[in-house]
Amino acid sequence: METDVWTYIERHALFDGNTPLVLLCSGGGDSTALLRLLRSRLNPDHCVVLHVNHLLRGADSDADEAFVRELCAELGLPLEVRRIDVEQVAANNGGQNLEDAGRTVRYEAAQELVDSVFPEQEGRIVTAHTLDDRVETFFIRAIYGAGMDALASIAPRRGNIVRPLLSVTRRELRDWLRAGEYGWREDASNQDVERTRAFVRARIVPAAEELRGNFRRNLERTMDLLRDDGQLLSDMARRFASDFTLQCDPGRLLEMDARLLSTLDQVMARRTLREAIIATFPQASRLEAFHIEALSCALGEKRYTRDLSGGLRATIKCDTLVVTRISS
Repeated sequence: METDVWTYIERHALFDGNTPLVLLCSGGGDSTALLRLLRSRLNPDHCVVLHVNHLLRGADSDADEAFVRELCAELGLPLEVRRIDVEQVAANNGGQNLEDAGRTVRYEAAQELVDSVFPEQEGRIVTAHTLDDRVETFFIRAIYGAGMDALASIAPRRGNIVRPLLSVTRRELRDWLRAGEYGWREDASNQDVERTRAFVRARIVPAAEELRGNFRRNLERTMDLLRDDGQLLSDMARRFASDFTLQCDPGRLLEMDARLLSTLDQVMARRTLREAIIATFPQASRLEAFHIEALSCALGEKRYTRDLSGGLRATIKCDTLVVTRISS
């Protein structure tokens, strides 16, 4: 399996033996396997493991932290631990979903570590997402409604975040750990089917597997095709976005020529709008498709105003589309 993982890393140019890395490790089976699979080619001087204790599960959270400390000591890898009250973070963010809050604090902590430990280098954040995570994400997005790019699901690389295990299943990783007599930690909250991902994992994925045992590999090919097609269209949209942008103040203001945008095919207009808005307002990466659809349909109007997700507002006046931030 180690050879297969490194072949995947090389094929997608995720990193090499000298790339500065921050590796996220919860102590679960996936991230434990990640450290053990990569260890033989990791340079301890060029990497650091990050464990974020969310303080959500009392003694179990502390036991996870202790396990990761022991694992890193065994493997000779430097470790940084962050203890963050995720429940309080979620409450401070207006009752944010705990999973979303946890994800946010992990990536923020990882980026802070990249900036502090490797300030003059292009460090990467390494996560242990698997093919199962990608499949579950596909189902979640399909259920709630999504376009081509979203249905392509988790990508091998997004910015400086890389996922070397995306072509390996959760079962394969645990079989490999058992074969080596390596332990890992289990998070009981992953069995709570009131959470969307746990419901998909417990109910929908087994049903798909019953219908077609190799459905994960079939779906992997489908998602790869969607990703490739989406990448081509996105490259075209970025060129249009650049040509049609009148003014851009990152994080604050985007002005575009609405008349030129209205000459595009509806599909390309949507993509161009999304590319331009996300490039200007990175926090809008989860901008809902129906907002973009409505905005693209309004490009020919003389006057138009619509509040978008992410605290943004779009207005059209005198053939100019203006997107501004109205709240944080």
